[in-house]
Amino acid sequence: MALSNDDTFNLEVLKLLLHVAWVDGAVDQAEANMLLRLGRSWTVPEVALQKLLEAVKAGRRPAEPNWELLRQRSDEVLQAARALVLADGKVQREEIALLKNVQAALMGG
Repeated sequence: MALSNDDTFNLEVLKLLLHVAWVDGAVDQAEANMLLRLGRSWTVPEVALQKLLEAVKAGRRPAEPNWELLRQRSDEVLQAARALVLADGKVQREEIALLKNVQAALMGG
């Protein structure tokens, strides 16, 4: 079954969020739980959601997200990325730098 436009967008947001979570070298349990809850609340197909999370558990980064698609709703994407950075209660320098890079990529730069 083909993914809807919203499912495709949400999956791309989750790929980006996995990159954000991974930037400090680990995806902690709070971040993983948040991603799982987000994916389920956005009705991302469970198979696709589990595939993304399994890649992280195995030490593999997900593929780069589709930036063109994410730019269509950049405010939502940036809000989700910021929320994930704050999920573990610690903001690392690497996370701040990545958020700046995400914002620049969403603006087309």
